[in-house]
Amino acid sequence: MNRKIVKLLTLMLFACCMGKSLSAQQFYPMHFIQLFTDEGVRENEIVRLNENYLLPTGFEHVNDTLYLHPQNKERVVLSARRMGDKNELLLTYLTASDLKVFRERLEGEGAGFERVDDNTYQLPFKNPVNKFMIGKDTVIDNKRFHTIKYLLIYDRGQRFPFSADHCTFPATETYPLQHTTWYFTANYERAQSNSEYNDISVIFSKEKTKGSNKIEFVDDINFKITYIDQKKKAHVYRGTYQNYKSDIFFRYDGGEWSDRDRTGRALHVPDERDMGTESFFYDPKSFAQAEGTLRYFRFIFSKSYKSSYNTDLGIMELSGREIKEQGDRGSMPKREN
Repeated sequence: MNRKIVKLLTLMLFACCMGKSLSAQQFYPMHFIQLFTDEGVRENEIVRLNENYLLPTGFEHVNDTLYLHPQNKERVVLSARRMGDKNELLLTYLTASDLKVFRERLEGEGAGFERVDDNTYQLPFKNPVNKFMIGKDTVIDNKRFHTIKYLLIYDRGQRFPFSADHCTFPATETYPLQHTTWYFTANYERAQSNSEYNDISVIFSKEKTKGSNKIEFVDDINFKITYIDQKKKAHVYRGTYQNYKSDIFFRYDGGEWSDRDRTGRALHVPDERDMGTESFFYDPKSFAQAEGTLRYFRFIFSKSYKSSYNTDLGIMELSGREIKEQGDRGSMPKREN
């Protein structure tokens, strides 16, 4: 094929990927409660938009009730009012992305929402009122946006499981992982203080370093690991995660850990050592030696961690402890080449 044509096709593909990235839906149902806070609000205010969550996603502050994304022009708008002994919060998200995935999340088995009509989803209890509404499309500067509204009506003074002593909606410690890419390194060693535990830590960085592996948080629940072996062959592992407050849970949802052809037929079933049934607990040094193996990634991404984010360095640290009674808790159903 002519080199100029190849170059043109490459540029077109890159442009399409960029456009998809910019229009990727940023917020999903589970994230809406993290978009506002009453921490640090004035005495006469109920809530304001939460910059701790919105700024890392690329949105810019216009005022306490409006944030705008400078590239894709999406916006988040918040209104709040008092109605007798209740507070009413209405958060509106204008997105250019198709709402298919958003609806799938609302209709998912674990979401708990009931479908009231074609465009309304509500939790079954009446107090507090907790519902999502898909509104009419809006055109701004000749660009069409889909409208998602989240309504929360609750008793004044009411507390939720996530509430703190001094505020109903504390500013979240959760970093918005959806649609982010990191390079990571891991360390696993025997704890000095307690022989029944080993310490594990994973460092996520935006900067690529030699030998670092890549993790992409594809959306609100799916992640993807990419590893390049010594033969320059790429391996891909997939799994799901949950990110709440400062806790991150990686988990395995079933399926086999094996290479497959295009028809889905298993080409190779890993042995027990590759599957991770042998714990690294008694020999932490073997963890580093196993880097780049199926067992290595399965071991890391089958656990829960506490996370902390350093804004200045752009680094996130995940820390956890490995107990002696380790089960075979996988996190990724298969490997794709």
